[in-house]
Amino acid sequence: MANRVARYQADRTNQKLYFCRIYCQLAQEAEQKQLADAHLESAILHLYGAYLAFLQEIACYYQLNLVIPTLTTIADKLAQKTQISPEIEYLTQLSEIDFLAEIEQAWQQVNFKPIPKQIDLPEKEADSKRLLLVNIMPDQSAVNPKLLNAIISVDMVRQWRVHLLGVIEALRAGMVED
Repeated sequence: MANRVARYQADRTNQKLYFCRIYCQLAQEAEQKQLADAHLESAILHLYGAYLAFLQEIACYYQLNLVIPTLTTIADKLAQKTQISPEIEYLTQLSEIDFLAEIEQAWQQVNFKPIPKQIDLPEKEADSKRLLLVNIMPDQSAVNPKLLNAIISVDMVRQWRVHLLGVIEALRAGMVED
């Protein structure tokens, strides 16, 4: 078996993927909807955490000193060193049009609360009373059409996990020392 340089942070990535799997199972087994929702949110957060941990693996593989690596910061640091990363190029493609975009959007939906909007009341009441309207529907211009009207399910998260795991394993296979 090849000696993986990407092994630096692989344990954390694998742990996050494992936690995602556990929370998917707990969400499916939960009898109360609120508990199932909480487990599903945890699964999404761990899945996105696995993606971030894998970015850290890539940064370590290329010996980049980045505290919080992102696709952009890794690409920029590599460009400064006149290097390219096939891993970053592939992940960038997936993050624009494929399941990584869906994972990020799901992460944003569970991580950021909706922004309240002011409602104007008739002039008589406007001075003393203001109501806040919280828009729980995402901004349609910034939403992946596949997730626009979809409720994120355990099966969706499991499918994303399988896809992410497959991508990580394939990219790790190429990140070996000769």
